Amino acid sequence: MRYIALAVGALLCGLGILHAIINVRSVSRAIVRGEIVERMGAQLIANVVLAGLALVILGSFLLMIASDLEKGKRSSWSIAFAVGIFLTLSGVAAYLWLPKPSVFIFSALGLVLSGPLLLWRSHFLVE
Repeated sequence: MRYIALAVGALLCGLGILHAIINVRSVSRAIVRGEIVERMGAQLIANVVLAGLALVILGSFLLMIASDLEKGKRSSWSIAFAVGIFLTLSGVAAYLWLPKPSVFIFSALGLVLSGPLLLWRSHFLVE
C-alpha cells in the first residue's frame, strides 16, 4: 500500500505543477488574443494556480502518510481513502461538467488508491 500511495502522491504533485505551468501560459495567451476579457485574466490565472496547488497538497498528504500506511495506521488509511474517493468523484464530476475523457485520469488515480485500501481495510488496526 505504501508504494501505491507514493506513486499516486508523486503523480498528483507532478500533475499539479504541470497544470499550473501549462494552464497559466495558455490563459495568458488567450488574454493577449482577446479570447478572455483582460479584467478577468488575473482571477482566472489565480484559480488555475490554486487548482494546481490543491493537487500538489493532496499528493503531499499521500507522500507524508505512506510510511504510516505500511505500519497499518487507521488514521493514515482514512486520509488516503478520503483522497482516493475525492479524486474519483471529482473526475466523474469534471466529466459530467465538460465531457472530455482526459479528466478520467483523476478517477483512475482515485480508484487505484481507494480500491486496495478498501480491500485491505482490515489490516489497518493500529491507532
